[in-house]
Amino acid sequence: MMSSASLLRCEAIAWVDDDWPGWVRVRLVDADGRTWFFVDKVPIFFDEAILPGAPLPQLAFVRCNVVGQQEDQILVVSTVPDHVEAEDGTTQFRVRPSQVWRRE
Repeated sequence: MMSSASLLRCEAIAWVDDDWPGWVRVRLVDADGRTWFFVDKVPIFFDEAILPGAPLPQLAFVRCNVVGQQEDQILVVSTVPDHVEAEDGTTQFRVRPSQVWRRE
């Protein structure tokens, strides 16, 4: 699932559909304290498969690209590598560096 892109730390909070491969709702709280939600298939958010119905919340990741940096070390990330959008269609988010794991 995940290649050389960075990973944005999120939290899987609810099962949306238990049918294989499972769909989950994931929460991101950005650097401004705003909460965003994503809904997608389990393989989008986890390196290793988790079984539908597994206990939540669990740490999840969204593959992303860092597209900019703003004041106070705020990063702007884009979740377009896997076509992941927030429920309102947003794909760019202001996050803290500690929320992004940069893979080499």
